[in-house]
Amino acid sequence: MSYYNRLVFWFLVACAMPFFACTGNVTHAPHGTYMRAQGYAQGTTWHITYKSFGGEDLTQEFDSILLAFDFSISAYNKESLLTKINNNEDVELDGIIREVFMQSRRMYDLSGGLFDPTCRPIVNAWGFAKHNDLQKPSQEVLDSVLEFVGMDKVRIVGNKIEKDDPRLTLNFNANAQGYSVDLVCDYLKANGYTDYLVEIGGETRGIGVNPHGVPWRVAIESPIDGSTEDDREINTVVGLSGKSLCTSGDYRNFFKSDGKKYSHELNPKTGYPKDDSLLSVSIVTDLAIDGDALATAVMVMGLEQGYKLVDSLPDTEGYFIYADSKGGFGVVKTKGF
Repeated sequence: MSYYNRLVFWFLVACAMPFFACTGNVTHAPHGTYMRAQGYAQGTTWHITYKSFGGEDLTQEFDSILLAFDFSISAYNKESLLTKINNNEDVELDGIIREVFMQSRRMYDLSGGLFDPTCRPIVNAWGFAKHNDLQKPSQEVLDSVLEFVGMDKVRIVGNKIEKDDPRLTLNFNANAQGYSVDLVCDYLKANGYTDYLVEIGGETRGIGVNPHGVPWRVAIESPIDGSTEDDREINTVVGLSGKSLCTSGDYRNFFKSDGKKYSHELNPKTGYPKDDSLLSVSIVTDLAIDGDALATAVMVMGLEQGYKLVDSLPDTEGYFIYADSKGGFGVVKTKGF
């Protein structure tokens, strides 16, 4: 879930490389001219690097795609289609919400209900949604909100959303950013681009090669509690070409009470945070929407169950960082990572 769990991005198109010539957002390299664009969308930042045909700037095109995406599926945009659905207005679905809903349902089934975009009321009950007034809710409060949580209580009928309970709401933060990455990649591919790295809110997909002529390099951050962009550490670096990399972790959004750590990674079945040594999981898969959702589900599952799931899936690899008995980090990775 990228909003809270960011990767460290090393777009190795650095101007410091002596055989590159850089001007602003342009990198002239032996393997072509690469452009870099960046902006702000979905409450986070985005960065895109692509091999251009002639130095063309696609920033406006990227902004347009992401703006339309925001007006479709953002739970925070009061004018979005998703907000109207959550307010029980009589509206028809667009292609974005339909696709993300259907993928969410598949992931809900695959994870045994641990990936669930209807669990926002649980997040609100703990105070994680606004990052203030964090506290352990009473069992009575959790029981009351669990009554209208569950993907089995909502469905698509025709071209509309049908709910068993009007209080049920949808929030696709755990896979929407991954899907926005895929949509930008689809745009670039459709327009003939062959080499690009797209990162939105921490979810990444790399196609082709970077200016060095090698796979794009993206670093995975060590899950240090409370770390910031100024003091974070790199755990490992991954080469991406034709794959996405998505990470979820519990080291940024949590609180402690009576010596116990309560993570924002909440089990939608029980209403309580996960209780496991797993600190961070990074998923490599073809589509970013799948990696984004799977990383969230695995964090709730825990190390053992999550590893078994990822290892059983085709074209999917995982990198798991856990807290060891000595207060440090341990790493487990699937054989193809």
